[in-house]
Amino acid sequence: MANPLFSTYAQGENRVTSTLMAVLENINNQLTEDLLEAVLDESDLALVTFDNQLVGDGSVPDAGIRSSASLLFETKTRPNEVDVGQLREHLSYLDDEDADTERLVVLTPDHEEPPALGDIDDRVVWANFDNVVNAVESILARDPGSTEQSFAVPTEREAFLLRELVRFLYEDAGGQLVSGEEDRVLVVGARKAWPEFEAHGLYFCQPNRSFKPSRYLAFYTDGEIKPIVPKITDSIETVELTREGVENATSVTEVQREALRNAVDGLEAADADRYGSDQKVIFLDEDSEIKLDGPVSNDKTAEGSDRTVAFVQGHRYVSASALRESPLTTSALEDS
Repeated sequence: MANPLFSTYAQGENRVTSTLMAVLENINNQLTEDLLEAVLDESDLALVTFDNQLVGDGSVPDAGIRSSASLLFETKTRPNEVDVGQLREHLSYLDDEDADTERLVVLTPDHEEPPALGDIDDRVVWANFDNVVNAVESILARDPGSTEQSFAVPTEREAFLLRELVRFLYEDAGGQLVSGEEDRVLVVGARKAWPEFEAHGLYFCQPNRSFKPSRYLAFYTDGEIKPIVPKITDSIETVELTREGVENATSVTEVQREALRNAVDGLEAADADRYGSDQKVIFLDEDSEIKLDGPVSNDKTAEGSDRTVAFVQGHRYVSASALRESPLTTSALEDS
């Protein structure tokens, strides 16, 4: 029987682990391998192998499908709670396994690997929930139309499950599993979004687009990060940008509904492409913002070349602390 997606376990660690396992169980094997390879930093993890002409002492079957990896998970929902004794007991369970790859995955919200893990066993691999979110977002960003893309692309159903997993991790344990919201700035490609923000004070994008929790939103266009960086106050995952759609929108305040009404009227008057479409909307506070001395010019270049490349393709994240220093160029934000 398949695991229920949203676990009913009351205990936090069991709830988080069960939900993660349910999503992995309900996406295809290639996506699962890709996700786990990214989280565990392994490039050749194979959960299932397909072999022809198996060699043995007796008969030779034409082919075989075998499980080739054994992964055990120990999850902690609070930092600094790794129990080395408990992990050693888990390793004794692995000793009885007969798999090509054996790993004990320790998944925690710690920002850095707990020092005690380095001396236990080479089969112990640590990851945090930021690693999981980054791996999922990388999969969701795959372009099915790219001829150079050799990775599996999630179906609509699989993408929904992965987005729901990210949302679950953001919200579980009081939002403490994934780090950095207070100092995180979401930087978006903004050829259309910047003039829309200037006109309406909102950010529009495709419905259900997944972002890490961020305190601020910055706009990148014309080769620069614009100097106005508003605070994110709320969002609505999907709304039809018509008067009827706005009136039927749920989970919005009257102040937000009025902002949507004004935006819809402006989009209709301008005969804008977004009018009448379903969009995600991020609400922004223009009075609670990072105000830079001026725009931050892009000086990002391609590796081994002097050719300038876009600082943002789709979206990325930078540190609010670094941005408040009003850097002149984006190179000051690369490692922030």
